[in-house]
Amino acid sequence: MAKALLVEDLVKWYGREVLALNKVSFDVEQGDFFVIIGPSGCGKSTLLKCVAGILDWDDGDIYIGGRSVKNVPAYKREIALMPETYALFPHMRVYDNVAFGLRMHGKDESEIKKEVSEALKLVGLEGFEKRWPSELSGGQRQRVSLARAIVVNPTVLLLDEPLSHVDYRLQRRLMEDFKRLHNELGNTWILTTHVQEQGLSMAETMMVMNTGVIEQIGKPEEIYTRPRTVFAARFVGDINLFHGEVTAQEKDRCTVKTEVGELVGTYLGESDLRGREVAYGIRPEKLKVEEERSNVYDNIVRGKLTGYYYFGESMEYSFKVSDGTEVKVRTPPIKLALGNEYFLCWNAVDGSILERPCMVEGLNIEDVIYGR
Repeated sequence: MAKALLVEDLVKWYGREVLALNKVSFDVEQGDFFVIIGPSGCGKSTLLKCVAGILDWDDGDIYIGGRSVKNVPAYKREIALMPETYALFPHMRVYDNVAFGLRMHGKDESEIKKEVSEALKLVGLEGFEKRWPSELSGGQRQRVSLARAIVVNPTVLLLDEPLSHVDYRLQRRLMEDFKRLHNELGNTWILTTHVQEQGLSMAETMMVMNTGVIEQIGKPEEIYTRPRTVFAARFVGDINLFHGEVTAQEKDRCTVKTEVGELVGTYLGESDLRGREVAYGIRPEKLKVEEERSNVYDNIVRGKLTGYYYFGESMEYSFKVSDGTEVKVRTPPIKLALGNEYFLCWNAVDGSILERPCMVEGLNIEDVIYGR
């Protein structure tokens, strides 16, 4: 079976100075919920617009359902795009906004009425047919835009930052709706976002982008627990990163000399890292706080509690270790005293050894860790 989407060595320039996509290659399986995540300016929206037929590209190719769409106009690509700004027609009522694509395809009016009704029911807007866009809340406009996209039954549904203009509570509700609708409809969804929570919670497959290149593709849990680059580790979730040199390596276990002492972690690559500079990463929730030193853990760092932040079900504690490095720990609320010293502990299986700062050439690990 052909891939729902195949992108091969895609290159897109804006003028002669801005390289928005630098030989981007990936594929999306039929029926996947594929999320492209990255910071503003990384190329994710440009990529989606190339797939949608809104932008031309300079090199490479795009295949939808096994067919090149290089010279295929947008309306013949069997895709639908839900844009960031909703793009509803203000002079059309909800019914006509949703029906627009069906009419463009020459559908019979009786069939249009049935399909519009079903689409509005799917997004929870039954009875809204006669309202104007100006009479809707932001969340309702978003649902109308979604109904207009799904009503044409696209092979691939593209959603460009669809939750950026609604508040946090509504974002959570729409995220649940998107997952439910994807499961019910069974077609392929490709969504872009810069918000890690959206990517981790909605994606079946996630792709991390950075300045026009792909940093990592995989299941959300794989990217979170075993990032391949410093950029992917920092962008998807919070992480403590230390710069160091590998002093010993045995199978997937490495010892790294860092600014906070020797740390033992896990490396899943195949290179010999002995003597090489790497980054050592540990997620805040993987650390334990102990008042006394314990031999149960592979790694122990002593730190002074300098601050804490309350998040309801969890607390984030900030510690300063001997050289002034900050280490974050996230746990259920526990009683700790500011200014006191504690032992921060974790096992080697939870520490990640990262040999690459990012997929962009010309950057070193230390600069990426410290943001220089």
